[in-house]
Formats: sequence, C-alpha cells, structure tokens
Amino acid sequence: MGSTKDHINDMTYNVKDEFSLNLDKIIERSYEKAFEILDEFDIIKYIEEKYIKKALESLHKFGIIEDIESMHTNYEKPKLEISEDYISKNESSVPEEVAGQYLLSENKIKISKKFIESYIDDQLKFLNHHEGKIITSLDEILKDLHYKGSISDIQDIGYLYVNHNSIFLYPSYINERNKKESIAEAITLLITLHEGWHSIDNNILKILNNLNPVNIVNKLKNNSTIIYMDYLLNILENILENPELRASAFEVIMYYLANGFHKDEREYVAAYRNILTFGEYIEEINKQQNDKNKNKQDGNNDFNYDLSPYYLGYCYGNIIVAKYGPSLKENIYKIIDNIMLLNKKRAIEVIKPYI
Repeated sequence: MGSTKDHINDMTYNVKDEFSLNLDKIIERSYEKAFEILDEFDIIKYIEEKYIKKALESLHKFGIIEDIESMHTNYEKPKLEISEDYISKNESSVPEEVAGQYLLSENKIKISKKFIESYIDDQLKFLNHHEGKIITSLDEILKDLHYKGSISDIQDIGYLYVNHNSIFLYPSYINERNKKESIAEAITLLITLHEGWHSIDNNILKILNNLNPVNIVNKLKNNSTIIYMDYLLNILENILENPELRASAFEVIMYYLANGFHKDEREYVAAYRNILTFGEYIEEINKQQNDKNKNKQDGNNDFNYDLSPYYLGYCYGNIIVAKYGPSLKENIYKIIDNIMLLNKKRAIEVIKPYI
C-alpha cells in the first residue's frame, strides 16, 4: 500500500479530474492537431494542385468559366466555434443531434460540448463493462495473424467505440489517471477530421462560387469533348451526393495517421475487428432482405445498397487502414485520390470482397 501522502494526492487528482475537465482547451488542442496533420502531409496543397487547378483550366478552356484569374484557389482554414449546447442537424426534415457541423456560409467548424460530455459518460460505462471482452477478441485476431504476443503488450492503448448499427472500435491513448481527458481528445480529433474534410469538399465548390455546381454538372454531361469530363463529373457529383461517406472514410484514415496507430499491427488490429463486425452485420441484413423477398432465388446474397453513408465510410476507412497498415503514410496520396472519387458504388466494390 502507498503512503498516506500518495493516497491524498490520488484523491485530490481524482476530484480535480471529476470537476475540472477543461473541454474548451481539449477541443482547441484537437482542432489544431487535426489541421497540423493535414499540413504535415500537404493534403490540402495536393488537392489544390492536382484537382482544383486542373479542373479550373479545363473548365476555362471550354468556356464553362470565363475569368480563371478571379477564382481564388487558396483554402481557408475554418474557424472553430465551441457550442455549450447540442447541435441540431436537419436532414430530410428529421432533426438529429450531432457532435459537430461544418457551416459553409461562415467557414466554421462547430463542436458541441454537451455531445462530448454525454459521449464521455457512455465511453466510461463501455470501458468498465466491455474492456476485457475487447482485449480477448483482439487477441484472437492477433493469433489469426500469427502474432505471438498479446494486445496487452501495448502500453496506454485503450479502445473507444462509435455506434452505427454496430460497434466500431478506435484505438486511443488512454491516461488511466484521467480517462475523461483522453476520451475527449480522441472524439474531438475525430470530429474535427470529419468536418475538416467537409471544408475541403466545400472549398472546391466555393471555387466555382459564381456558378451553380448542378449547372456545371449538367454542362459537363452535355459536352463530351471536355478534357477530364468524366473525371470532373465524378468529383463534382461525389461532393454533392456522398459528402458523409467521404468524410467518414477520411476521418478514420487520418485518425490513424495523426496518432501513429498505423505503425504496428497490434495497434491497427482494431481495424481488422471492425471489418469482421461489418461483415456479420451485412450478413444479417441480407438475410432479412432475402426473407422478405421469397420470390428471389435461394441463396441470393445481394449486397444491401441502403446502408448509412457514415457506416459505409467507416468500413471503407478501416479496410484501407488494414490494407496498407504500416505503409499507410507512404500511400496517403494514392488514398486521397481514391477518396476524391469515392462514391457508394466504389466503396461497395472495395468492401464486398471482405464480407
């Protein structure tokens, strides 16, 4: 047993942990970390050089835009707003409480402290009741990968979950003396990376701010002579039609890079586990779908195309992490190229062989 002084110090620390979590500072740190990783890998510069400038030159050459010089291509880092309350997001007239939101009109990422506080409470309950089961399941996967050690070899790594019809695990650095702070840092980093991709997507649309993007798509469809026509059409349609799918995939991949979790298979083994979970979920919904369609041939295992875009994005991102593993960093531009052209059909093409 430790000394009385040590016991008092621990009690004092725990009281401080319980009542003085500085969420504002944590959110600000995670926000800065997210954009530091984008700068470190020159993600925004890469997209501007390869996609935006090429698109502008092609659109200008064929008269779809007139004055290329007046169209700003410089990405502006979005401002951060910390909300004390929940954030409501309306999609299809159904209000939904969300952790964060990118506001195009203000170029701002808004993050909800209430949502994060609720998430922290859920995570603490989850870790208290399921941590042992998680470690056991991950150790089984490591054995299948012929790793001779144990997931418990990794110091200070815990596992958080995101629930989208099923449980996705994220590795996370966990400070045992302040789990709340560790959880808050992880979730705010994920939120900022997700909303940060929305800001990148919308920057491309902003560059075409004098034109309606839908009109551009229509003009491209009607002009088969334009160089990169299919290329530009895919990018524009995907930005407009698949924003959450793309942002969710980007969030997963950049989270692993930002924390260095891609460097060791013990750390990205959670991605393998998530793929298995996704496969089990797909099998179940396809079984239900086939039961409802008795006229179909027996054994029909058509992939269900009505999955949540968030769910598809998380699965796609986990597959990319598992596929590249330690070489994730070296292949980041190839991965960004694929995200730029990512839509539901492409995501399913990547996911389906793993089910």
